[in-house]
Amino acid sequence: MLREKQYILRQITVALDLVLTAAAFFAAHVLRTLISMFLAPDLVPPSRLMYYVWLLPVAPVVLVAALMYNGLYSAQRLGGRVGPIARLTALSCVESAILLMAIDFVFGHWLATAGARSTSRAMILILPPIAWALLVAKAWCMSLFLRARRARGHHLRRVILVGSGEPLAEFAAAIGGHPIWGVQIEGIITDRPDFQGDAFAPDAIPEASLGHPILSDLSRAPEVLWGRAIDEVVFIPDSAPISAVRPLMAVCEEMGVRTHLPLNFFRAHIARPLIDWFEDVPVLSYWPTRPMGPALLFKHTFDRIAAVGLLALFSPVMLASALAIRMTSERGAPILFRQTRCGLNGRLFTLYKFRTMRPGADQEKAALAALNEQEGPVFKMRRDPRVTPVGRFLRKTSIDELPQLWNVLRGEMSLVGPRPPLPDEVVQYDRWQRRRLSMKPGITCLWQVSGRNMLPFETWMKLDLEYIDNWSLRLDFKILAKTFVVVITGYGAM
Repeated sequence: MLREKQYILRQITVALDLVLTAAAFFAAHVLRTLISMFLAPDLVPPSRLMYYVWLLPVAPVVLVAALMYNGLYSAQRLGGRVGPIARLTALSCVESAILLMAIDFVFGHWLATAGARSTSRAMILILPPIAWALLVAKAWCMSLFLRARRARGHHLRRVILVGSGEPLAEFAAAIGGHPIWGVQIEGIITDRPDFQGDAFAPDAIPEASLGHPILSDLSRAPEVLWGRAIDEVVFIPDSAPISAVRPLMAVCEEMGVRTHLPLNFFRAHIARPLIDWFEDVPVLSYWPTRPMGPALLFKHTFDRIAAVGLLALFSPVMLASALAIRMTSERGAPILFRQTRCGLNGRLFTLYKFRTMRPGADQEKAALAALNEQEGPVFKMRRDPRVTPVGRFLRKTSIDELPQLWNVLRGEMSLVGPRPPLPDEVVQYDRWQRRRLSMKPGITCLWQVSGRNMLPFETWMKLDLEYIDNWSLRLDFKILAKTFVVVITGYGAM
């Protein structure tokens, strides 16, 4: 509906921002010259424009890139309220100043040899505030201009809403609350089954209270479209199935009228709605985790590379651990402990650890169930009699987890992620707890650096979900750094 106008407005805005940032460069040069001549000649030495002329092409690009990164050119911001725009513009100006200083630090020597000499730090500090003032003034003027144009009825899109109920009311309220969009509701075509055909009574239809005229029912809708200048039709069916409005959508297509079908029939509180495609069929997908992007691709790649490096780095430790287990065990006892765990979305895989218990310890678990020190479906025991002396050291130092780097290399696990549970534990999960399986399991995670086995089971689950909902590369590296401290101190280990 608004794509063409938003595209044009976005291109105009970007062009204006580039021009205004260039203007800010010259204004900053004038201000710096005045400061060096009259206000603080001892602190700010005189300089020439050629010393930092490289800023003229670079600064506008850097600032516009920061504005774009912070979402200033999104549909919600263009022509919107000045307050949020001013705050995000200030953030972008600070980020661009830091980036410009970094560019000067890295390439300053090359610029000096090219004749630019040393760039004035004062110039880089003066430029962003001036640019911020110009950009905020531009946003304020643009908002006033667009609102004035809409108020005079210029460039309005005439729209008919088809539907009923709360979804239609919310959509109409959204349009009414954003006059900057330039959308004018011409009327409503009801899909209520009790007001179709001879029962059509405009004054009795609840949607009449919205302040827009009720034009017709579904059967007479083609006549309404034929007799009016309509740009677009928005279908928001609530009382009738999609099959009931499909003929009218076909009529709109035949007449060349653009149609829209809002996909707000499910209000997700956790999952992120995304448009996906199955061949030529568009579908609305709800992702409870972060969809694949540069950050997640980096995580997957980093996991494999880091697993190879860590396996090589800790190979002497792993070899020594294997020899210690062999020398303190019965003949034929395995060095590695293999166990079936639940991975991504419940997929079963074999997890590898150094064996820390005596052989056959799994068969003794039922006899020790009354001594479980952890709530919920998991079994944890601080002084488990099945653990061998060598195994107790391996657990205390987390060396027993090192073979899981092979699981990371195979793609079954990640370095950071919720710990993989046992299948019989998952069976006992509450429904909300099973969402922790929606992300690939890891060797370490948020709960392990927040108390490990000393935490209650429900807190453990909530920390896993907190990690999933707030995942970022920064959080992963923060957890890895804390894991190093926890391993060194042995905090929370059993």
